[in-house]
Amino acid sequence: MIKKQITALVNLAKSDDNIDDRELKLIFRIGRAHQLEHQEIQEIIDHPSKLEGVAELSPDEKFEFLYSIIQLMKIDDEIINEEVEYCNMIADKLGYSYGAIMEMYPQVHKNLVIKEEKMALKKKISAFLK
Repeated sequence: MIKKQITALVNLAKSDDNIDDRELKLIFRIGRAHQLEHQEIQEIIDHPSKLEGVAELSPDEKFEFLYSIIQLMKIDDEIINEEVEYCNMIADKLGYSYGAIMEMYPQVHKNLVIKEEKMALKKKISAFLK
């Protein structure tokens, strides 16, 4: 699951043709938190594959996946249409109905995670799973 998540994050970061240092730091932080080696993460960054097989993830994994995508979208303080479209496409692949991104967006912080808020959001967003 984590390699798929890193792939999605890299593809999102590259959607504006420029990977910001803050985006890279978040990608590496998430990868390291899941015991990926630096070289494994760098390989995904250098050669991201097509994102497949995410529909089979558990509801918890889907939420974490979507949460990290939104967090990355916000981290460089610049949101472009391609990023929003990509996030909506990922949400759809994960099995979320339209509106999940906009429901989550205001409650996802770019630099921190408040556990209680995240758990409440997870419960709320489960209603968007198809």
